[in-house]
Amino acid sequence: MFNAGFDSEAIREVPSEAQEQAAKISLDIEQEELREAQSLSKKITSLNADYQKELRLIIGDRNLERYYEFRAPLREKINDLEVKATPTVKGQAEIEEAQSQAVGKSQQFLNEIGFDMVRASKLREGYNARLDEVVSQARGKLEEPNYLILPEVMSMEELKATPWVILDPAYPADSFAYSSNRSDEPDNPVFWRYLNRSSGQLGSYTRNRVSGADDSDYAYVRYQTAMRFWYRIPDTGLTEVFMRLQAIDTAYSGSFNDEWGWSDARCEQMCSAYLRVITPGPGAIRYGTILNYVRTGTSANWANQITAPGNERWANLFSTSSYNAGTWLLLEVGTEDWNYFRSNDVSIVSTMNMNWFLKQIYVRSTAA
Repeated sequence: MFNAGFDSEAIREVPSEAQEQAAKISLDIEQEELREAQSLSKKITSLNADYQKELRLIIGDRNLERYYEFRAPLREKINDLEVKATPTVKGQAEIEEAQSQAVGKSQQFLNEIGFDMVRASKLREGYNARLDEVVSQARGKLEEPNYLILPEVMSMEELKATPWVILDPAYPADSFAYSSNRSDEPDNPVFWRYLNRSSGQLGSYTRNRVSGADDSDYAYVRYQTAMRFWYRIPDTGLTEVFMRLQAIDTAYSGSFNDEWGWSDARCEQMCSAYLRVITPGPGAIRYGTILNYVRTGTSANWANQITAPGNERWANLFSTSSYNAGTWLLLEVGTEDWNYFRSNDVSIVSTMNMNWFLKQIYVRSTAA
């Protein structure tokens, strides 16, 4: 995690004790997020090891080795075509024809060795259910969509008539955090951030890809970008925030291509607005879902956007705790992007480009 320093003017009135507590809690948050990422990786590795052990009992060690030996040249041919094929309709047709042949030959081979497809499918379903539960628990923060299109709710004049503190760019400080991991076969995840406190730009680009997938591959990226500011709550109550987000580019896309016939895949593409109270601790966080796109299957292509460039989305979020009047709060307001897939012998590309302007932040006590 990285946090840009505050301008001295922005913290002139903030007590030194509150600033010291904020620094400590920020470090605690960073360490906890690292532990969570490591725990997720260990759990996935353990699940995969158990699955592979059970699969070997079904197919037999020698037959499993024969299957991997059989499909190795088919995989090499497809991978070679993906590198060398011309980027044309004809080139894509050559790749798809090779994949189709590989699926047919793979199914024929499994039939010849007496592979128990019913038993293996039940094993796979159980593994997928456990893996999805582990990932869901690790993410654990998805909340019902609550973004707003403001003119449908109230006018700007009505919003400003209430006792808000209104912040515009440039913001006092910014912050980002990310984690990523993958199994052996996928490419390294590609990601970068958009973050400029002067203009209010925030968001991230993330891309996961696997070609020549094994029977238990995965990859994920989680990326947070945010603005930070101090707020002295005037009345005892919850802290309420409106985020005014303007889309720069909110494209998300992906593809599934079946490789071997006995296959399945899942892809999750999610974007959430969030509010975190850094201090007083313990850094509790509240999310509001902007995008929740989930795709399953073995063959698919999609490309879409949350909204057209220039359009706005508003998020209305509340702190998870109430605070006494006069308490200094360090607030973090931004977006979190989640790009994840699991694959059983399916080539996958999953791309998200979540790029926004945080045009304004409205903050107040609910007691106002």
